[in-house]
Amino acid sequence: MTLRSRVTALAAASILALGSGLLASGPSQAASGFVATPNGIVGVQQEIVINAPTLGGQVVTIGFTSGALSNAGQTTLNSQGFGSLAWTPTSAGAWTISALGSAVGSGSTTISVAPMPTVTTALIPNTVQTGVANTVTVAVTALGGIIPPTGTVTLVNQNQNVLGSATLSPLSGATSTGNVQWTPTGGQTVSASYLPSSTAFGASSGAPEQPQTTSAVVTVALRFPPVLYVGTPTVIGAQTGTGVPAGSASFAFDGNGVIGSTPTNASGGVAASWTPPASGVHVISTQFSSNNGAVSGTSQQQVNIQPAKASDVITVDPVGGAPAWNPGLPISLAVGSTTQLAATAQSGSPVVLSESGPCVINGSALQTLAAGQCVVTATSFGSGTLAADTSTYTVTVTSSPRPPRPRR
Repeated sequence: MTLRSRVTALAAASILALGSGLLASGPSQAASGFVATPNGIVGVQQEIVINAPTLGGQVVTIGFTSGALSNAGQTTLNSQGFGSLAWTPTSAGAWTISALGSAVGSGSTTISVAPMPTVTTALIPNTVQTGVANTVTVAVTALGGIIPPTGTVTLVNQNQNVLGSATLSPLSGATSTGNVQWTPTGGQTVSASYLPSSTAFGASSGAPEQPQTTSAVVTVALRFPPVLYVGTPTVIGAQTGTGVPAGSASFAFDGNGVIGSTPTNASGGVAASWTPPASGVHVISTQFSSNNGAVSGTSQQQVNIQPAKASDVITVDPVGGAPAWNPGLPISLAVGSTTQLAATAQSGSPVVLSESGPCVINGSALQTLAAGQCVVTATSFGSGTLAADTSTYTVTVTSSPRPPRPRR
């Protein structure tokens, strides 16, 4: 539902909402209006709803504060005093959303914003040269949102001894990479971990890997995650060895090209996004040629690609003993009710709630404004092994029965 249609739906509920004194237990008294928005997650856009009954048709300002962070936005109210504003939180923790200026009487609300979960993958070359510095690219991907992770990545061996670290730089979309220099001694198992530089992201660690070792110069080595899933975008790459001149590398899947010639970076590496198309045992390969034409080489690896990730499992449970919601069963609430919702996911990912219709969500509370249907959507971003998932619930909001007329 667009913001304009959302405001229209709320406007249809406004007469009853204001007349019945709704939201008395919510952000503020309905007679003065209200500000409402769900608990959020860093990097994911959400909607803020404001009602200022006496300011219909006017532009109002809404402020956002969390510790030292502060910003503001504006929206134009409709004739019933309802407005919506899209907002994307950039930091985790408690955020206070306040009506400002002429709308200050509509009050404020304080919500919780969770860090964005991440997945960390070490792109260790499938063959490394012992006794010299090898470059290991570590990729950190935010499971949702639009903000690439920031912070540092660290390589450790099987004894948890630190082998090297690097600062992340954005690669594309919500993925960042860091190049760690590592000098193998042979027979080492290596894994990577991510330490965020702020509260915006959750820490994560990758699976351990043990590459082949050689004392010879490696012209080019293939780099890929230890586990690949059908349909899940991942980062694959190539890495040239010590003293190999700059050039370009391309990639193939079962002999068919999937990524064209891509220049090596300053560290002799190439990293590119790729989505495995089929499960089972397959061969991925890279072909390298130096810019001066003097050096070329190939590297390939047989990999067992896993089927598509199973979807996450979301549970939305009303607090207070009522049965958990089921997307396939009817849900009924009375006009003017406030229902606290506990939303969880099997993956452990934070669950984001949103809604459309004559309702609002404030924090984790669903508040009904008028009779009709509200559609509540719960979204999880999954994990390294479970895919993101969305569940929708249709809530029928019923009017309170009118008292019988007295007999004359």
